Amino acid sequence: MNNPFEHLKPSEFWMLAWEQAFFTDRRTGDDTAEERFWLDNAASFDERHPLAPYTEPLMNAVFEHLSPGDHLLEIGAGTGGFTRLMAPHVGSISIVEPSAAMYAVFKNNWARLPYPLPHVYAEKWEELQGASADIVFAANAMYRIRDMKDSLLRMNRTASRRVFLVQSVGRPFAGPLAVTLEGRTEERTRASVLSDILTELGLEHRCELFPVQRKNGMVHDVALIHWQPGRS
Repeated sequence: MNNPFEHLKPSEFWMLAWEQAFFTDRRTGDDTAEERFWLDNAASFDERHPLAPYTEPLMNAVFEHLSPGDHLLEIGAGTGGFTRLMAPHVGSISIVEPSAAMYAVFKNNWARLPYPLPHVYAEKWEELQGASADIVFAANAMYRIRDMKDSLLRMNRTASRRVFLVQSVGRPFAGPLAVTLEGRTEERTRASVLSDILTELGLEHRCELFPVQRKNGMVHDVALIHWQPGRS
């Protein structure tokens, strides 16, 4: 029996999953729907869905690669949970955060810290031009990106020392990517597809899984994908 997924590249799988998800979840590609969601949920996000406070082993693996003089660029910083963890380990920070509602919470949280407020790019990562950094970091921020191949190449060009992607694995915290072709549906975790796209691009990387116990007691894996930038 013919397998319609057999010759589908990982980057093509990601794009098809995005395009098919758009019909059931308008937030996937509708900026207005996305901002409306955060207007309703940003203020309670840290109370209801915190991840950063429960990732000590994972983040210790990140800290090993950070230096006091580094400039960190974080994609999709949200309310700043991971940003606050990394602030003592780097010299300066910029963030990419297109949601005004999320950035308002970020600023309120940051006011309690003894560090300068990071520079903010109030736009989507896919549209950002001219940014550079020593370290690029993103945690669960890839769900609205259609062309992941291009976005990963942009990260690879932007960072001079290291790129880190943190991605939750498994429901309810991160549902899989799903593609339907010729009446068959295949599901793959976002972390595995991200890793596979990097392999497709010829970018040598590490993908490590860390068990994390969330606030509600549920334990699930969180992937740490990272690499030293270079030519693909």
